[in-house]
Amino acid sequence: MKSKKILTMLAAATVVLTTATPALVNQPAQVQAATVKKNKYGFNKLYTFPKTWRGKWYSTNNLTPNPMNIQKNSFDAPWANDHVKAVEVGTVKGTKKYPWQMSRTWKSKNADLFAKYARVTTKTMNGDKWTIVSPVDEKSTKMGYAFTVKTEVIDGKKESVLFQSHPQVGEVTNQYFRTEELAKKYAAHEFKNMKYSKVNPRN
Repeated sequence: MKSKKILTMLAAATVVLTTATPALVNQPAQVQAATVKKNKYGFNKLYTFPKTWRGKWYSTNNLTPNPMNIQKNSFDAPWANDHVKAVEVGTVKGTKKYPWQMSRTWKSKNADLFAKYARVTTKTMNGDKWTIVSPVDEKSTKMGYAFTVKTEVIDGKKESVLFQSHPQVGEVTNQYFRTEELAKKYAAHEFKNMKYSKVNPRN
């Protein structure tokens, strides 16, 4: 009698699973796709830049001789012309330590690898949300760069502008435009809704 009851329960469970909605059936696969295997260096997952950020941005600043080229999970750093992958950082696999808490020997051994990645965090400064890219093996973000994108009216048209700031101040030190022409024309322009640094000129 007991075995008959168990068989009846199993049959009922099978009916429920086979008649489930497609969304429910596909749910485990979706979760698996969104889960990133923990990297032994403490890289939890790749950071995804918003679609509005992606593409080339131009500046006339002497410190940025190349365009800022942003892809889905990486960017070409204009100050060094290096291709860098953006990651969100967690603890190193097998430890409870972040990369910056590891030994000097460990960090030195992995220095070449870390040079190919940038740690991404966010911070609100002067009322704006900034995306900060900094070294993955440094706790402080002061060695990094902060960016935010805003829509500004230029020559009567709405244009996207990528602003760059010191990661601890939130004052604009550089600004990028979608075309070289706009960059040349508005490199030194100060938009009213932004606070500008007096230390680092933009042209």
